[in-house]
Amino acid sequence: MTSSLHDRLKTAFVAAVTPMTANGDIDHEGLARNVAWFHELGLSLLLLGSTGEQVHLSEFERAVVLQVARRALPETGFLLAGTGLAGTRQTIGECIAAGRAGADAALVVTPNYYQKAMTAEALIAHYRAVADDSPIPILLYSVPAITGVTIPAEVVAALAAHPNVVGMKNSGADAALAAAYADASAGEAFVLLSGSPIAAPAFLQSGWTEGLILAAANVAPEASLALLRAAQAGDGTSLAEIASNLRRLVAEIGRYGIGGWKAGIEARGYAGGPPRLPLRPPSDEAREVIRAVVVREWIAANRSATVSGDPRVRGAGV
Repeated sequence: MTSSLHDRLKTAFVAAVTPMTANGDIDHEGLARNVAWFHELGLSLLLLGSTGEQVHLSEFERAVVLQVARRALPETGFLLAGTGLAGTRQTIGECIAAGRAGADAALVVTPNYYQKAMTAEALIAHYRAVADDSPIPILLYSVPAITGVTIPAEVVAALAAHPNVVGMKNSGADAALAAAYADASAGEAFVLLSGSPIAAPAFLQSGWTEGLILAAANVAPEASLALLRAAQAGDGTSLAEIASNLRRLVAEIGRYGIGGWKAGIEARGYAGGPPRLPLRPPSDEAREVIRAVVVREWIAANRSATVSGDPRVRGAGV
């Protein structure tokens, strides 16, 4: 991995929702507008991750999402694509398609349908085969709360030196395991990113991760970026304050799932739409709660920026 790519990964990513129209089709215009907004604020993009409903989209739709996003981004904009599928051959094909659509790197979630068979040896073989054949660099992705599969530290140790395995997103909150991942990849050009809004502050402060990928950044992109900058600056006071606000945001909006994040980004004035079945959208009452949270946590905190007319700042239509 080049030092340039290494540096580009040590940043804040938004685990972006895939906006839908009322009838459940992909909202191309809304997606492009969301992508441009995130980039303008300084975040990098993860599309087709868990929050992006990758598992609900067809092969054609997944390619379209990446193509629309790539067109909406300047050449310097970094695009990470979720490509993990149930089988190794399918995942390789998805990485090839993502590269063709303009993704800079691929985030490969653990195979999980046959959970008991996903031993360390099986995971090493899977990721090594994907890395060998993918035309773009890959990152490992461990999200045990969703998949029921945790990447052991020995898998990281076996793969961190692979020239096409450039990092990992750890969405778990186990501090001992996060430290083990850091030890297992020490000395390699391998970037560890946190996907847990609860664990990310401590992991960043401890040096166990160097960046983050958060669903909460759909609603609070500024706070997500500020969290990383506070950690990088060694500003523990700001880090603690931002972390507390993000935890409250996650508790109040994240409990509604992907539909909650979609309603939240709509409250910011951007595109969300309904999640695809069997996921359910928030009720009208819940949407009012979500909107109130956005008003309280963002507009009140950024009133001076809103009044000053900062073109990067957009509120909830209030």
